[in-house]
Amino acid sequence: MDARIGDYLDYLRAVRGLSPRTIEVYRRDLAQYELYLEGKDIDAADAGDIRTFAGTLVMEKHASSSVNRALSAVRGFYRYRARFHASAVNPGREVENIPMGRPLPSFLFEDETKAFLDGISGDGFRDVRDRALFETMYSTGSRVSELCGAQISRLNLGSAMIRVKGKGSKERMVFLCDSALAALKRYLPYRAALMRRLGVEEHGWIFVNAKGLPLSSRGAEKILERRRLEAGLLKHLTPHTFRHSFATHLVAAGADMRVVQEMLGHSSISTTQVYAHVDMERLRRVYEQAHPHGSKGKGK
Repeated sequence: MDARIGDYLDYLRAVRGLSPRTIEVYRRDLAQYELYLEGKDIDAADAGDIRTFAGTLVMEKHASSSVNRALSAVRGFYRYRARFHASAVNPGREVENIPMGRPLPSFLFEDETKAFLDGISGDGFRDVRDRALFETMYSTGSRVSELCGAQISRLNLGSAMIRVKGKGSKERMVFLCDSALAALKRYLPYRAALMRRLGVEEHGWIFVNAKGLPLSSRGAEKILERRRLEAGLLKHLTPHTFRHSFATHLVAAGADMRVVQEMLGHSSISTTQVYAHVDMERLRRVYEQAHPHGSKGKGK
């Protein structure tokens, strides 16, 4: 890989504080761009090269979101070069994203959320942990990586809040509703007992796996898939579904969009505004169920 790309990735890691997963995605996209240039000096490329690179990805049937992500990586690289290397130019500023339809995020309705959470019962460690994990996920709207990285020292049960670290190492306070607070209070003694029994040294992470080690994002995804199958849910679920549900339900209750933006840790209000469109789907569901000519009312 070109040393200039390596310098940029080091900058993203050390200065911007991006996650290892994000760094790896940028590395793959920029490596693909470098390969496309076929030996042409990366600083000599122009806007036409970047656009043709994007066109090549489209012809290879890459999703629009993947193409735009690659364009973002390339533009970011050239911004970095222009800012820190006086001889470099920024051809990326002349290149825009390709058009794409914005899919609405998947979410659970309130009754579906309650049924799923209430279905996680039992007195075993996994039951208690899983209930606490998903209650907290729904209560806070946090990303799964934020919760898996949350530490006990940042948990304030008295104030019902957790300080989490989001994208770009930005920290924010998120709130615990009564059911999430109760689930966490029940879980923490189980966590302590498990770690004592297994002789695991205290590491400070709130959520742990059955070995007492910090629970990974992938581990949380596997737990959710197992719980989904146990519940007999046909709807596809990911940890982000709870984040989407959190935001959708707040918007439906009339929460100010700027407040929801702060709670989600979005840097741009445009990212949050999608939940206004999601709520239209909620209204459609109510309409179909209630209106005499709606799909649910036709059989009356």
